[in-house]
Amino acid sequence: MYNSTQDTLIIGKKVIYLPTCHSTNDIAAEIVHAGLFEEGTVVITDNQVKGRGQRGTVWNANAGENLTFSVVLTPDFLPIPEQFLISQVTALAIRSYLGSYVADTKVKWPNDIYMNNRKAVGVLIENSLQGNRFATSIVGIGVNINQSVFESDHATSLARETDRRFSLAEEFRKLLKFLDAYYVRLRSGSQHDAIRAEYLNHLHGYRQEVRFLHKGNITNGSVTNVTTLGKLRVRLATEPEELEFGLKEIEWVRD
Repeated sequence: MYNSTQDTLIIGKKVIYLPTCHSTNDIAAEIVHAGLFEEGTVVITDNQVKGRGQRGTVWNANAGENLTFSVVLTPDFLPIPEQFLISQVTALAIRSYLGSYVADTKVKWPNDIYMNNRKAVGVLIENSLQGNRFATSIVGIGVNINQSVFESDHATSLARETDRRFSLAEEFRKLLKFLDAYYVRLRSGSQHDAIRAEYLNHLHGYRQEVRFLHKGNITNGSVTNVTTLGKLRVRLATEPEELEFGLKEIEWVRD
């Protein structure tokens, strides 16, 4: 069903399709451990039964209705302190792909993608290091494509936002081209500042007033920047100075 592609330089030259599996990130990790991979290898399934999200959450997706896959990268060209760039190019690639269908498509820090203020994408990136360099980066991606019913009112899909049905194989091929193009930009080494600027430009809450949950209280604020290490810089109405936050240290409050 899902074929390798010749339309890319790195990502998707080898595609491993599993009708069902526990976690594509785990399968990708097993392939890496066995040394049986080349950069850009993709593991994709129709039915991921134990998908993981960020911060220990669970990623649930109806079987056969969405895209659930992992990409194996070897970003050994990237200094470890700049690892957040992997998250940024992944988010930007998916945002650009979905943005070709839905105008109101934004990144929510660190790398969730929202269409019309509802979550459509989850990303889980697991890095392994060798000395002071990257060995591999396994990028797990879940994109809601044709699913129409969700447990949460905050979730959506491409089909819900466009009132269309899509060919998963065709959308997979399109998305791989976006992921590949952004990763090639990252590999070039000359685009890091441009990538960071583009990420801010599409980031929810950047230079816009939104609401946060901070220390148990809801307060207004705006995002002012994201550090090289991936921390969120925020100016809160209740604080005299800008603050930096890592994961779990601040939460968005849905409008």
